[in-house]
Amino acid sequence: MDDDVGFRKWLGIQYRDVSDSRAVVALPLDDAKRNIRGVAHGGIIASLLDIAMGTAASGGTYQTRTRLVVTLELKLNYLAPGSGDELVAIAEVVRNGGRTLVTLCNVFTDSGEICATGSGTFIVRKPHKNDPPRLRQRQID
Repeated sequence: MDDDVGFRKWLGIQYRDVSDSRAVVALPLDDAKRNIRGVAHGGIIASLLDIAMGTAASGGTYQTRTRLVVTLELKLNYLAPGSGDELVAIAEVVRNGGRTLVTLCNVFTDSGEICATGSGTFIVRKPHKNDPPRLRQRQID
């Protein structure tokens, strides 16, 4: 999608598969996103995990979302170096309580190795006057 701005755009986020409660999100790794050892910086992995879970929790990308959500809590375990040319995160909503949603996510290297796993809690927020018009008009459950 080309509707990302700011940090997501800089990261080069690619939405591979997005539905109401699931997201597969990829991130190409370049030198700016690697640490001194040549693997993905931990903050890059955490950002990918948060974006994937937030996309699943919101029910879509910025352009297609059905819920306005923000991260309330994020837990992350690093399991292996984030190596290769691309990382892919697969996130799913495991509980939608109406006002809060709980998600799980795994991040994989391009060789298929799991390099991180995490969970997140997201809270549905009300539209704000500074939201883009297309989001201010959305109805919140």
